[in-house]
Amino acid sequence: MSAKERDFLRSEVATLEGLLSSVSEDRLIERIGIEERLEQARARLAKIEAEPLGKPLPIIFRGAPVEGSQSIDAGFASTALGAFIEATDTVAASLTDELKALGRLPRGNQRSLRIVDTARGSFGFELELSPPPADDQISLSFEDESDPYERAIGTTFALIKDAAESDEEGISDLIAEIHPRAAAKIQAFAKVLFEGGAGFAAEFEGARVRLNEGRDVQRVLDALKDEDISEREEQLRGVVLGILPESRRFECRLADGVLIAGKVDRALSSISSFKARWENKEALLSFRVISVRTNRRFVLKAAEEVVS
Repeated sequence: MSAKERDFLRSEVATLEGLLSSVSEDRLIERIGIEERLEQARARLAKIEAEPLGKPLPIIFRGAPVEGSQSIDAGFASTALGAFIEATDTVAASLTDELKALGRLPRGNQRSLRIVDTARGSFGFELELSPPPADDQISLSFEDESDPYERAIGTTFALIKDAAESDEEGISDLIAEIHPRAAAKIQAFAKVLFEGGAGFAAEFEGARVRLNEGRDVQRVLDALKDEDISEREEQLRGVVLGILPESRRFECRLADGVLIAGKVDRALSSISSFKARWENKEALLSFRVISVRTNRRFVLKAAEEVVS
């Protein structure tokens, strides 16, 4: 249910209550009419407040496609919104372990963003993340109860921000957390902005991101080039020295003495069980290795016994 609809009904109830209090007791017919309207509004409000609400995400565009707060080029708006929503959907798929290196993007019953109004500022739209259905069983495949769709929007914001600031360490950490394919979708959104001569700003749950047209957008394009990002699988002999289940961080000493650290892959459904089985034991360890230019990130996937 929309937060805007809830706020509208709250305002309507307050208005009717004020109106009723201003009508004298002897104007019986008029009071009966207001009381009926007030009862109906209160009933609708109670129903809405008992249901989960969508969460607003205003997104505003600036630059060549926009004429003040009056209008926006329809073709650009459609393409830009589609690219932004596809980027957040792809990040969400990576956080639920549904995203693969190849093939069509997972859709299914996936929640997504919807347009509920226009946004104030330059010219933009009030998007809203719909609440999960009551029978929604989608969750992160590791020990985390956070909403993957809310987290996907925050992660999308963070990667755009780090790319615009040329933060190589931050970019590398985030791409390892999601997937190079998801990063490519964020770059595709930046390309729409660049080709349209546009910038944008957005806000969600207290997180904000902004790209000014031109230089900021160009930095995102440069930071997320496909040719600079790669992923491969490696098997290395070593000992897992420690795992922190909540942050999913690990340290490992390889057979050649090199110490590496990174994150545990979401494919491991129970980090605590993996920790009990493999910590401080020599094993053949499987990693996803994500490279962003000269930066490498290790993601621990599995372990197996060393065969002599």
